[in-house]
Amino acid sequence: MEREQQLAQLREFDEEVQSHAENAQSYATKGFLESISQLVEYGLEQEDDGTDNYKEDLKVIKDSIRAFSTVLPILYRTVCQNEAETRLWELTRTLMTLVETKLIEHVNTGVRITAIKCLQVIVLLLSKSSQLRVDHRLLNAQELEKEGNDVFNAIIQLLQSDNESVLTATISCLTVIVKKRPHFAKPVIKAFSTWKSSKSNDDSPVMIRNVEKALKLAFVSLIKTESLSPQRTELISAFGSIGGNVAMFQRHQRAEESRRQKRAAQQQQHDIEREKRARPTEYVPIIPPPTPNILANYDITQIPLKGIVDLCMTVLQTVPLEVMSERVSLLPPEGVTLAVTRPGFVRSTTPPYPPPPDQPQYNTNPRFKTEEQKARQEEEARRQVKLENRLDSDEEMGDSMSAPQPVVYEQDVPEEKPKVQVLASVEERASQSLRMQPYELAKQNNLGQSDKIAMLKMAVQRILQAGKTFQSNVILSDTTKKAFSNGTTTAALPAAAAEASTSTLAAASSTHLSHSQHFWLLLVAKLITRGTNMHYMPVEFKREQQDDDEDTTIEPAEEDDDKKMIMTEDTNADLRELLIDFVAEDFAARNDLALDWLHEEYLLDKRNQRLDANSSPSYFYWFHKFLEKIIPTLDAKDRALTKVMLEAPELDEKTIELIKQNLDSVPDRFVPCLSTLRSLVINRPKARFMALQVLLDLCTHENDKMRRTSIVAVKKWNSNQAEINHRVETFSIGALNELAQEKTEITADEETTWTEKDVVRHAELYFVLCTKRPSLLKELFTVYTQASEHVQKYIRLHMVNMIRSIGMRSQDLIQLVREFPPGGETLVIRILAILCESKPPTREIISVVETISPLAEERSIDLKNLSPILAGQSLSSAAAAADTASLTNNEEITSK
Repeated sequence: MEREQQLAQLREFDEEVQSHAENAQSYATKGFLESISQLVEYGLEQEDDGTDNYKEDLKVIKDSIRAFSTVLPILYRTVCQNEAETRLWELTRTLMTLVETKLIEHVNTGVRITAIKCLQVIVLLLSKSSQLRVDHRLLNAQELEKEGNDVFNAIIQLLQSDNESVLTATISCLTVIVKKRPHFAKPVIKAFSTWKSSKSNDDSPVMIRNVEKALKLAFVSLIKTESLSPQRTELISAFGSIGGNVAMFQRHQRAEESRRQKRAAQQQQHDIEREKRARPTEYVPIIPPPTPNILANYDITQIPLKGIVDLCMTVLQTVPLEVMSERVSLLPPEGVTLAVTRPGFVRSTTPPYPPPPDQPQYNTNPRFKTEEQKARQEEEARRQVKLENRLDSDEEMGDSMSAPQPVVYEQDVPEEKPKVQVLASVEERASQSLRMQPYELAKQNNLGQSDKIAMLKMAVQRILQAGKTFQSNVILSDTTKKAFSNGTTTAALPAAAAEASTSTLAAASSTHLSHSQHFWLLLVAKLITRGTNMHYMPVEFKREQQDDDEDTTIEPAEEDDDKKMIMTEDTNADLRELLIDFVAEDFAARNDLALDWLHEEYLLDKRNQRLDANSSPSYFYWFHKFLEKIIPTLDAKDRALTKVMLEAPELDEKTIELIKQNLDSVPDRFVPCLSTLRSLVINRPKARFMALQVLLDLCTHENDKMRRTSIVAVKKWNSNQAEINHRVETFSIGALNELAQEKTEITADEETTWTEKDVVRHAELYFVLCTKRPSLLKELFTVYTQASEHVQKYIRLHMVNMIRSIGMRSQDLIQLVREFPPGGETLVIRILAILCESKPPTREIISVVETISPLAEERSIDLKNLSPILAGQSLSSAAAAADTASLTNNEEITSK
């Protein structure tokens, strides 16, 4: 991502998060961390030249750290919940290290204050790590708490600063920390109490008075904090020790104690009254007020018939069969008999009809029954029991259909009953159908191995094509956002409402899309790696390893197993090649899918190795094949390859070699590939020196543009990257030492001696490093004394810029000139001539020339050309004066 895009992303963060704090969660990503990390590193590399550009760089640093402080709690929570976020945690740790080491010691006060606020967030997060899961793969609770304590102690040390703004910011930061983490109270109280005793009498009285005022306000705030009530006495005592008015808190304590006693007395009186009310008294029943009947004035006859039917059907469908059977048994026998004795009745689970409302009722009171009625009732009861026993059997269902009609007595009013056809239930009809003609399931057709493989490939292709939906959704959401911003759909809304709806819609759509796309990526990655029953190393990769091992043989008994294995491997290979082709179609938009797949391949290798120590990994095989497919399709300015290389689980020598081949084959990709290699050196420790070696080899490239671009990439490293700096310096010295030896690379078109171009490409990196560390020049004297005259000539010719950059005030250079070894006379004279060519010599340079004058006489060195230096003149001015004098003499001679 270019710097302008990174700045635009930072501005968008400020605009969205300031108005809606919940939007910060959408910025807790690896891409945003990379952007602000690069912005901070770029700002740290700039020098204070007093221009507006430098001030703007400082503002960018402060905004970046402020944004990092905002998203840091979200990042920490994400890593705690997801152990696979290794790259996210690496970027977070990088920024935390920058804040703890460089930014807290920055020369600009504003940057230091911003760093102190970030340290406050770090302490609050790391001091609560005890709740972290014990077996977390990335985070160790004890190490994090120790780091939190170290950061806290670093903040305490900032109280020794002489900057008033830094002191007040530190006091405010420590106050917030103690309020939220009371276990830090004692060291903070001690630091605040002893602050003034550590200051000298030379400090500004105004600064001391302002800081003391800040300390008193901090103590007042801490004393009033409820969570610090156990330390309140100690806080008040410390407050008094720095000159605070303790009496105000003593009066407050007495008033608080008085209020506490009054509340205790009121509570005691309330308990006594409640005990009196609880004593037993005469029971007086409480009659609840009558509940009004909501149907008192409602005419239920006005309910539509359809509504009643729907209600009845709903009840019949929802009430369980057991409950329905229980309710039917409670109906009078007359109703049940009426239902089961109708013509054409079929036994069903449907409950029978109850008796009609106009059916004659019987007086069941035994005192009003005659003997004849009692006899008839007993006989009817026996008949009913017999009939029910017969109906309980499925075999006698046909007989029950022709059951006799109930006897109608003279007392009964003869009435023709309605003929209602009772239908069988669905369960009953299905049971009868199964008994009439048994059902047989169709035979299952087993698919062949080839059919299964073909169906699996088609399924994977459809899943991959579904990924295009997410890209179309992204385009649609951008179009919708533009429409909202242009007022197309919000013309009738006020401006504020339109803006709010635009941001809300964009945030909601992006959040939903990110979650959906994340799950889709995870699904595809797991399907490709674990979609088959077994996982084997690809055949080609295994054969390469078998060729390296001469003792590897395959027994004849294992041939069948190998055939099966190869068939499974071919299936796995086809699925992975489908994925690689799909990603290659649009690598810029689908590199996240590639990363998820590579992580799954890596984890699967680790799992297989745990299960079987002899299993061969296949991660690097597919990673190499993926790079070989992707690299030729890359655009010249595409940075997606850098992202993949930085976030891939592991790298090896061949991956670095593929990047080297990429920059060699396509010149337009040279700068992006160079940036990729430098990023690997900084962020991938295991691949650091492999990538660095490629960069160093390019520093002696025959192409001038490529060589100088590579030198710019390797010449500057941070102070904490000492090992990298040492390797770069060692390589430059080794390249320079080759000039002292005979030329070994000789072709038909080349000479047998070192040419001027050879000297330049072997010495250019060394010259650049000497401008940063002049003490390296002693190696130049060693090589110079051993090199041929041609090499010495070219060295003197091309070291001009280096000597001018070092300047005559360098003590290392002066010491080397003063004590040059034998054979370096011409080199010393050339150095002095370059230094004093256009500028008058300093006293140290004059002293050096006076010192080496006796030595020059012993070694027969001609120092006549340096004689103006002893007079305190530059060589150019002395030459101009000599020319003027010569011209005057010529004119005098001519006139005579």
